[in-house]
Amino acid sequence: MKIKSKKWIDREALKKWREEVLKRDHGMCQVCGNKPNKAHVHHIIPRQVKELRYDVMNGITLDFNHHKVGVLSPHLNALWFSSWLKKNKPEQYNYLTRKLREIEKLKKIKG
Repeated sequence: MKIKSKKWIDREALKKWREEVLKRDHGMCQVCGNKPNKAHVHHIIPRQVKELRYDVMNGITLDFNHHKVGVLSPHLNALWFSSWLKKNKPEQYNYLTRKLREIEKLKKIKG
């Protein structure tokens, strides 16, 4: 039996995470409601935060413009996106805010 690499495991976990986010959001851009041919799934908190990397609540489906290039995209206007998330997806916003506080608290305890 071949042992799977960490990179392979991560890729598979991200693929599953993406599928779950798309399913929850019905493949629709959560900002404008369009159903693009190629939906983008965005990590709200960067995936470098390992504790939230595969958390479905840390994902949101967007079209290309609302993900990468538009004035109202999290990559070009994080402040707008944070405000939009708080107003339009309060459960998700509050959950992520709470999780970030918990992660920060644990990091302080560990020193």
